[in-house]
Amino acid sequence: MADLTDAALTLAKQGVLGIEKHERTRERFKEIAQSAANMLSAAGPVSVDEVVRLLESEFDVWVPQAIVVSNSGDHIAWLENRRQGIEFSYWRRYAEWLKKSWKPSTVESLDEATDQILELLEDPARAGTWKTYGMVYGQVQSGKTASYTGLICKAADAGYQVTIVLTSQHESLRHQTQARLDKEFLGFNSKLSRNPDSDSSVIIGVGTLGMKKPNICQPVTTQVSDFTAAQFQGTPININEVSILVVAKKNARILENLQDWLSNFSTGEEEPRTIKNIPLLLIDDEADYASVDTKRPKKGTSQSDPAHDPTAINKAVRGLLELFDKRAYIAYTATPFANIFIPDETDHPKHGEDLFPKNFLVALEPPSNYCGPEVVFGLEDPSAAEIREPLPITRPVDDHEYWLPDGHRKGYRPGKQLPPSLVEALDAFLLATAVRRVRTKDYGIASGHNTMLVHVTRWTDVQGEIARQIEDHLQGMSADWGDHGKSGQALRKRLLTLWEEDFSPTREEIAGRDDVSALAGPPVSWEEVEEFVPVILEEAVSNVKRINGTAADVLEYQSTTPVTVVAVGGDKLSRGLTLEGLTVSYYLRASKTYDTLLQMGRWFGYRPGYLDVTRLYTTTELVNYYVHITRANRELMDLTAAVSRARQTPKHVGLRVLDGKGNLQVTAATKMRSSQVMTVSLSASRAETLVMRTDKRAQADNSAGLDRLIEAITPFDSVPEDRLDGAGRGFFRQNVPSQVVLDFLARFLVSPRVLTANPENLIPYIKSQVSKGELLRWTVAITAGASSVPLKGLGISLVKRRTITHSRVLDRECEVGVLVSPAHEAIGLAPETVTEAFNRTVQDFLKNGKGREPKRASGESLRKLRDPNEGLLLIYPIDPIASEIEVPDPSIPIVGYAVVFPHSDKAEKVRYRVNQVFLDGLRKAIDEDAEGDS
Repeated sequence: MADLTDAALTLAKQGVLGIEKHERTRERFKEIAQSAANMLSAAGPVSVDEVVRLLESEFDVWVPQAIVVSNSGDHIAWLENRRQGIEFSYWRRYAEWLKKSWKPSTVESLDEATDQILELLEDPARAGTWKTYGMVYGQVQSGKTASYTGLICKAADAGYQVTIVLTSQHESLRHQTQARLDKEFLGFNSKLSRNPDSDSSVIIGVGTLGMKKPNICQPVTTQVSDFTAAQFQGTPININEVSILVVAKKNARILENLQDWLSNFSTGEEEPRTIKNIPLLLIDDEADYASVDTKRPKKGTSQSDPAHDPTAINKAVRGLLELFDKRAYIAYTATPFANIFIPDETDHPKHGEDLFPKNFLVALEPPSNYCGPEVVFGLEDPSAAEIREPLPITRPVDDHEYWLPDGHRKGYRPGKQLPPSLVEALDAFLLATAVRRVRTKDYGIASGHNTMLVHVTRWTDVQGEIARQIEDHLQGMSADWGDHGKSGQALRKRLLTLWEEDFSPTREEIAGRDDVSALAGPPVSWEEVEEFVPVILEEAVSNVKRINGTAADVLEYQSTTPVTVVAVGGDKLSRGLTLEGLTVSYYLRASKTYDTLLQMGRWFGYRPGYLDVTRLYTTTELVNYYVHITRANRELMDLTAAVSRARQTPKHVGLRVLDGKGNLQVTAATKMRSSQVMTVSLSASRAETLVMRTDKRAQADNSAGLDRLIEAITPFDSVPEDRLDGAGRGFFRQNVPSQVVLDFLARFLVSPRVLTANPENLIPYIKSQVSKGELLRWTVAITAGASSVPLKGLGISLVKRRTITHSRVLDRECEVGVLVSPAHEAIGLAPETVTEAFNRTVQDFLKNGKGREPKRASGESLRKLRDPNEGLLLIYPIDPIASEIEVPDPSIPIVGYAVVFPHSDKAEKVRYRVNQVFLDGLRKAIDEDAEGDS
């Protein structure tokens, strides 16, 4: 059957390649697959559904472009000028190696993304002193290591001579990283030799492809040895003559020793000693872990103060960087929350610059076949247009307290009986592994290794006891299976029930969903699965591994024969360590921070052909945590994209992260000292665009958006004269549906320095209120001003506004001191409402006794009295000539807007954790809002 499927797939691929990409729909795939099956009908039956699944898996994978936020500063573009002169030997053989298991489109996307990152580094041949600080972040288990491996290859090809990769504090991860770079970068086993030319038997990975050899890069560390200076006493490596690779743990002593050894290659006698003209690329993997300076500065000082002593690892990393006069520091992480809260201006007189990514941020959106938090847990945002449903693969655990209570301590002895949920999870692992074996036999789908994760405690002694209990349980199952009496019958019945009530319907549900159907394998029968159970049981019994700092067990996936393993562990399983073929996870450990919880989510990743048999057993509390974190993660990615579109820089743009609920927090408190919590509610607020983009695209698009808005509101009723309260001339319409306002905001281009008035904040709020029966109708006012230039189509004069200049005003944007005229907030309100608002304003003045006596109602009083069902959109078409704003086309107005929200008892309050840059911008916006109200 597998041979016929392969033959049909080969025929079908030719058919797909013959049609345009936009025609590659599931319906067309079915037609092509059916045609191929018909051609082979004489040889036997072909599963059309399976051929369709394989076609979708092959052709439907797409990778979004990397999102880049950069600060050009003194950066000199170089890659295109030098490209023809670089052989890219390391990269070419890495790309060929990836094509063995990756789809060509995915390799092409990695090529493009690593080119973008390489261009953001400096040309290693550039003269003089230079430094780059950047960060690349993506999703957990989404291919981050592949990204920095590709970057290392290209950087080495271009001339970076020293490459240092910092891993976590666990040797298992350092070993895994070294082994992967041996295979995919060096092309030989560093454990056996540092010189592959002297012994061809050490050649592995990319080295076996027979392609042109790059210049040799000498590994300073090996798969069995982290850095020690002693190993080079007899056979020293001279970095002036050869390139080197170091893969080191984040251990202060190791990094200090490495710095001492490297300083031998510095020139000159002056302190601090410097290595000149040898470019360094330092990759900080899991950069949010251990690298961030978490030490509190003394009261009244900052982290730049000479008396401040950073944490040991942070100091050691900065010391390595300061050693080189040409250096690039690139942080890689799936959880960048701690990194964006690093103070952006820290430059210590002794320890140098801190690790804030001031030069660039690159966000890597995962390929379409990646199963990340949004796929597993869904994207629950009641204000969003669409809510993505979670996968039906999570199973609740609420029966573990008698066995392993929350808050247990070291030395705790788990209950004698495994909880039923863990028994079921082990059953599910056996069935999942069996299904993958059947699919290999029947359809030729490579099953690969199979792993089950059991992560329920941080204490290594408790982990050991749990591993023993699981071994005993599996041995009992194996004995029962061989018993044809009652115990054997009971086990078979239990597994059959799980198969019929869980596995079969779950596969049908996943296969029926358009977004993940290609990742579900073909259906198999119970009889086929049952055949493999005893073999898998035997494999699992002997492969229960204790993965922690005290156990001797290691996870080895080197064998070409599929490995079946149950991994029991804690911290070592929660950072970077790859669990190949992870199908079932049993996870109870409730961390309280976003980054830790996401890193513990080893179940995220790629599950081609077996997504339908993956399972996550965990508590309802943890599922709720992950749902909230998923939304926070998406908001951060969307914010980065907005910053990128506006061509702003990491240092000029404030970053925010949706804050935690209950006990949940963004990251460790010590990593958030420079941040603050901001509670956002748009109830009774005014949001305005005091900063406006002036680039060609924004000027044209926003002006066109105004034209569409005018056309959309024209059919509606004019606002009565008595509801304009001296607003002057303009174009005013009432009872406009909320969707018209949403459409206008959705296409409006704003500077990311626009905080509250950013459509990414306004649109979710409006949608949320609409769902609650509020903000259903709007008053829209196109205001007129004193300019001599009329607004095209309406004949009203453009608005003139005073612009201001300060250090935060960047190219391609302008900033105005005041946008909203005080009288405009009363547009659409009945005269008696305006009078009542004025009376309240006077009462507040008399009560507080501050400021000038009011002459009109304050904006705050007006908002509190506005009908919750009615919003106000104010449009300000600004004359760029009269306002002295430099723009590409002076004949096109700059469009600003303000949105006025009434008070609402139903409005949701949202908390954000914001960095210092964001706070600076917010304080300015608040000051200007207060001035506008006075």
